[in-house]
Amino acid sequence: DIPDVQARVPEPRFKRRLVNLQDVVETEFARGRLQKLDEHKTLHRSTIEFARNMMSSDQLKAFSVKDTPKSLRDEFGDTEFGRGCLAAMQLIKVGVRCVEVTLNGWDTHAKNFTGHETQAKILDPAFAALIRHLREEKLLEHTIVLCGGEFGRTPRVNGLDGRDHWPHGFTIALAGGGIAGGRVYGATASEPNVDGKDHLPDVTNPRNVADIHATIFHALGIQYDKELLTPIGRPMKLSEGQVIRELLA
Repeated sequence: DIPDVQARVPEPRFKRRLVNLQDVVETEFARGRLQKLDEHKTLHRSTIEFARNMMSSDQLKAFSVKDTPKSLRDEFGDTEFGRGCLAAMQLIKVGVRCVEVTLNGWDTHAKNFTGHETQAKILDPAFAALIRHLREEKLLEHTIVLCGGEFGRTPRVNGLDGRDHWPHGFTIALAGGGIAGGRVYGATASEPNVDGKDHLPDVTNPRNVADIHATIFHALGIQYDKELLTPIGRPMKLSEGQVIRELLA
């Protein structure tokens, strides 16, 4: 179950705390700013109100997996991540538009291979079950599932049998609506440059994270290069990337 959604004090005291919290946030945000603060542009109060409404929403039941059949929980795996993926499926079913499930433990500077074997036993069944059940529920064609990390690992193994940080090349798995399955796009060399430069040679079809964003938006029918104005009037595009059309169904 999701923690910290129940007030720990009586309702009148809780409401007083909310008022005091808003005053503190607005005062601190305005401190040092020459222009008059417009609370409608900061969205502090509406954000707090959204959180308050969520605390009393019936949709919170979608976070709970304790009443689901044991056979279903076993498919996802008896792990925190497995239960998170099961909850993600339930959240999608009730209309939540974006869900993130985190699996820590990939920072394998030492004992990389045993560490990844342990992680794969957690990731694989949950990831597969999520895709399988979204398909069975007729939700996968309208949902994109993305599995990825913040960056890759070095091609070479270090002296501790580990792999270090490598932001220049990494893998992302995509499935679901608008994405063509069963294909691999792009590749990196298996060895870093011998001249010591901090990049890989012979990268096939190099792409960046913004291209992934643009591809997902496009697959979901969203104009990825649309420019919006932030609440303070700053123009920003949804994505600065380009669609990877080879990944589209």
